[in-house]
Amino acid sequence: MKMLMAKKDLKVQVCAIYLPGKGMDASVLLDGVTAAAPDAMGAAIVDANTTVMSF
Repeated sequence: MKMLMAKKDLKVQVCAIYLPGKGMDASVLLDGVTAAAPDAMGAAIVDANTTVMSF
């Protein structure tokens, strides 16, 4: 993930409810990874220029 983030202008986000659901906060994320805002993520997922990777 870090290699992809460094080589390309990628935006890496986690589900907004994942961290609180695990009892964690954003301090556990890699530098450059953020929690997604649900409304913005919904719009981005359906945008034709977005590639979504989930695993």
